[in-house]
Amino acid sequence: SFIFSVCLFFCSTSSNCSGQTNKPIISNSLEKIRLQLKWKHQFQFAGYYAALEKGYYTDLGLDVEILEIKDGEDSIDIVIGGKADFGVAMSDLVTKRAHGIPVVALAAIFQHSPLVLLAPQTTGIQNIHDLVGKKIALENHSEELLAYFKLEKVARKEMLFYPHKFSINKLIKNEVDAISAYSTDEPFLLIRNNISFSTFSPRAGGIDFYGDTLFTSEEQIKNHPKRVENFLNASLKGWKYAMNNSDEIINLIYSKYSKRHSKEHLQFEAEESKKLIMAEVIELGYMNPGRWQHIVETLKSLNQIPSNFSLDGFLYNRNKEQTHKWIYISLAG
Repeated sequence: SFIFSVCLFFCSTSSNCSGQTNKPIISNSLEKIRLQLKWKHQFQFAGYYAALEKGYYTDLGLDVEILEIKDGEDSIDIVIGGKADFGVAMSDLVTKRAHGIPVVALAAIFQHSPLVLLAPQTTGIQNIHDLVGKKIALENHSEELLAYFKLEKVARKEMLFYPHKFSINKLIKNEVDAISAYSTDEPFLLIRNNISFSTFSPRAGGIDFYGDTLFTSEEQIKNHPKRVENFLNASLKGWKYAMNNSDEIINLIYSKYSKRHSKEHLQFEAEESKKLIMAEVIELGYMNPGRWQHIVETLKSLNQIPSNFSLDGFLYNRNKEQTHKWIYISLAG
């Protein structure tokens, strides 16, 4: 029986035992990972749901929990505080880095930011200069809109700012004249309420920030480099799947994660998100150091970032683990 057991062991690990190639043996002890979203469950985070549902995370030994944000919380604070391992944030992530918070950008999922300003046409706001004297609900992390105001020489003191309740109700009730919003989300509700509106995007003034960016901490990269690499690769694979199978992921979100948005709303969000992710023309997650530097210079002009700030260490290098060992082996041979 001992000889039989030994033979059985070698047979189970051999590629010739059944004529099939070995598959990687996945450990039962998966690494538990927490991903902190920057908002509630919706198509905005479709790629992560796809990666979890399709087993891309478990294939690489990861047991991932996807957490939606709670009111008053900030995804960057949660990751740096150790309550999550990875997070999603806007381009103001670099502002945190400039002030000593050890965050590292892994991948820019949205090549263009969806942050815009919405104003019903009944307010008479036809251009950015018409905002003078108007009541505006502006959410936190709206630096690109502030930069747009400055570029157009619309002084902040000339506008009346109100707290942002992350709802269009104040706009519908005429309690404010304009609100900051995502072009992928709130316009759907205005359309459904038959409200004609104007959209003002910082991109019209040449201010082109990245949108949702996957990030982690320096500590995570230092202590768990393989985990970071695996999580990033699986996430990008999930985003590729979500872009090609958006209807399936919409049904997944609606049935498993949240019914806060109708399927029609999620469909609208999916179509608008695709325009900003641009997966058909740009590699998913691609980050251009030059664009990040442009973002830095814009934030410097707002006095949001120290003038001597450098991007060193902020952008994750996916190729840094690759070495030239095979070149050296070939030369030695």
